[in-house]
Amino acid sequence: MARLAEFDRSDVLNKAMEVFWRTGYTATSITDLVRATNLKPGSLYGAFNSKRSLFLEVIDNYANRSLTRISECMEQSDSAVESITHFFSQLCQDIECDTIGKGCLMVNTLLEMATEDDEIRTKVTEYLSSIEHYFYLRLEQARLQGEIEADADCDSLAKMLMTGIWGLRVMSTTRPDITIYSGITSYLLSALPVVKR
Repeated sequence: MARLAEFDRSDVLNKAMEVFWRTGYTATSITDLVRATNLKPGSLYGAFNSKRSLFLEVIDNYANRSLTRISECMEQSDSAVESITHFFSQLCQDIECDTIGKGCLMVNTLLEMATEDDEIRTKVTEYLSSIEHYFYLRLEQARLQGEIEADADCDSLAKMLMTGIWGLRVMSTTRPDITIYSGITSYLLSALPVVKR
């Protein structure tokens, strides 16, 4: 059994995440993970039991970190509409920094494994639903505060924004001209029924 104190678990998860993110779950081998983490196979198995167990922990780690970041981003302004706009601005910056077209780990995983592994599909779906719920809450706040129309369907609007995120993330794997992202984002945000002041 590996002595877990010999390495930083968080560091190992981050290194493993990068491999899974670039390569995908199925194509990632134990050899790839050993090379990336600098752990011996026995230590890797001793700490995480299997490639699948390691991947599940990577997903949890990624989700917790991302949801914290999204929550902080959404709370940067008292204006719900401004918060959503800021989120999409940050998303475009993240995509522009993705010079190798990795896309989104969660979206990639869902597309790869939706029909292969119920537990992984459930974890990823719950993560994406949490993001959608952030949008719903902010849109409902915007509706109640008069930023968007009083009869706005916040649930459908939140789903529309999530569809946009999916599209942007999948598109980013083809690495189109970066100006395309800001154009799509502008159209997405223009669909919000903002009350003119």
